[in-house]
Amino acid sequence: MNFSIVVGILKKNDKSLHINNPLRFDVMRQFQLILFVLFSGIFSGFSQHGKSKMTEEEFHEMRYEIEKIQTSNKDSVFVLVDDMMKIANSFKDDQILAKALLTKADVRSKYKDQVQAIATINEAIKINKRQNNKAELALCYYILGKCYAQKADHIEATKYYLKAIETTKEKDSVIIVKAYSGLTMVSVAQANYQNGLKYNLLAEKYTTKSTPEELIAHNLMIKGVIYRFLEDFKKADTYLSKAATLFKKINNKFNLASTLNEQSDLYLESDPLKCIDLKLEAKALLDEIAPERSTTAYCLSILGDLYITVATNDSLLKNIKNPIVPKTKIRLFNDAESFYLRALDITKKNNNIQGVSESILYLSILQGLKGDYKNAYENLVVATKMNDSLFSQENKNAIAKLESEKEVGELKAANEKKETFNAILIGSSIALLLILFFAYRNFRNKRKVQNLKISELEKDKQLLTVDAMLKGQEEERSRIAKDLHDGLGGLLSGTKLSFINMKENLILTPENAEQFDKSLSMLDTTIVDLRKVAQNLMPEALVKFGLNEALRDFCNSIQSSSKITVNCQKIGVNRKLNNTAEVFVYRIIQELTNNAVKHSKATEIIVQLALSETKTSITVEDNGIGYENTNLQNKNGSGLDNIEYRVQYLNGTIDTETGLNKGTSVNIELNV
Repeated sequence: MNFSIVVGILKKNDKSLHINNPLRFDVMRQFQLILFVLFSGIFSGFSQHGKSKMTEEEFHEMRYEIEKIQTSNKDSVFVLVDDMMKIANSFKDDQILAKALLTKADVRSKYKDQVQAIATINEAIKINKRQNNKAELALCYYILGKCYAQKADHIEATKYYLKAIETTKEKDSVIIVKAYSGLTMVSVAQANYQNGLKYNLLAEKYTTKSTPEELIAHNLMIKGVIYRFLEDFKKADTYLSKAATLFKKINNKFNLASTLNEQSDLYLESDPLKCIDLKLEAKALLDEIAPERSTTAYCLSILGDLYITVATNDSLLKNIKNPIVPKTKIRLFNDAESFYLRALDITKKNNNIQGVSESILYLSILQGLKGDYKNAYENLVVATKMNDSLFSQENKNAIAKLESEKEVGELKAANEKKETFNAILIGSSIALLLILFFAYRNFRNKRKVQNLKISELEKDKQLLTVDAMLKGQEEERSRIAKDLHDGLGGLLSGTKLSFINMKENLILTPENAEQFDKSLSMLDTTIVDLRKVAQNLMPEALVKFGLNEALRDFCNSIQSSSKITVNCQKIGVNRKLNNTAEVFVYRIIQELTNNAVKHSKATEIIVQLALSETKTSITVEDNGIGYENTNLQNKNGSGLDNIEYRVQYLNGTIDTETGLNKGTSVNIELNV
């Protein structure tokens, strides 16, 4: 039987069944998989007996089908992969074998067998190196990077993603985009969000019309997640919305649900009702395609929290507009309880101990709010025992003291002997519940504070490094300027006077006198140029008269030397900055103005310095050719880096507005 006929049957059934009935589709997919393996095995037997011969095109169809069904049935897919490898070896073609090895590695990776996957990819790499096949070699490096990323080996993952980019050399933009996307994920996993944003922008740079829409949407989603961690929630919402729109277009329901989950988390505190709407939309998709995944459990758990928040807030309760969301407190509590129970069931099936513990804890809190103290207490005991291994030692001791066996035993014994002790038991249970809840919140807050302290220490370390670097630069500039002005400048001036005195004592012919005067003129020019160099290194006016005079002298010198109109303005309060700040502000304006003179082709430049009681604002604006905003991230140069270092040191921000033939305006605000 021709292999292409089997593939055609599978594709036809695949499409029609999925449209009509998703559940029936899953059942039929299993049947098709068995049928596929059966025909593959039959064909493999025919090949070995020489009665039939699979074409290369049919072999690649086989690989494509394996990639489509590789998560359907583990045992069947592994059998199919073994058959594929036998057929690949029968071709006696290294390139076909290398491609088959890649498919095998991808299947192994999907089933978390990273060690076997890496070993298989390395076999493919050896073949592609012998064949000098750069395209396939780059693909091997990319998949190897994915395997190491799944092992959380960030160093090796980064190494192979970069090798994929280097090997491709821009011949395959899709591999480059995938590799930069992988580097973005590695950076996010390491909480290095600025680095992640840099790689994400590089992925965007290499995106073309041939880039798969799913990959584009994935990169938009990751960019939104990065901005969420950077607490730029407006940008995060924008990119997550774009990703959701694209995932809807290509009908990728799981990634759409993940995107909606991320987007909803933006509104957890600011707009709980909007958060609920997005979570419910994500839940509907997950119920259809991934009802038992950890992502679904997370979505259900957060929905339970949100329903409790709304139920205990009269203002939110009155403003419910979503018809799916209950309008009464008791119904909200009941739905929240069903969410927690289902999340608990999923986390148990996935053997997620922390998820089980949290689900039981929040279920206990909800039951306490509903007045179901018996179940609340029982769940509390279970959650307490499970949380014992998750909390810090301090919380462990607090829980152990409050939840001692003696206290619980006494309460239970008293409850069995006398019904009058029920009130005491219930009161103690509620108190314990609240203490545990607040202890858990305290633990989370402490962890958050610790993370903030670590971030602040890292920032302080970076600032100290920048401070040392910039101060070292300024000290070296000042030293060189002084040496040039006082040393070499004085020597040249003395040489000039010596030549003048020599001329008075010599009898020169008219021709020699003219040549002597030209030499003196050249010496004058050298002295003037030397003074300009010294002035640029450390302006004398800045040291003697302060920032305002130094800026005015600088602008006048630019105007006289370049024939560009430079309008220098100083507005606001009249106060003096500290010496370091004055030098840094001068250097920032000097660099921005020199850039405008060199690159903008402007005829007019405005330099404005505005001082308030606590802040300093800088504006450098020109009427030049400008450039595209998308090119801003690609601007390189130590000058721009120095500007960013100085702005960062002074706790400032930079905002650049530009466009082709629209000029450029750079606005900087410093906290000095």
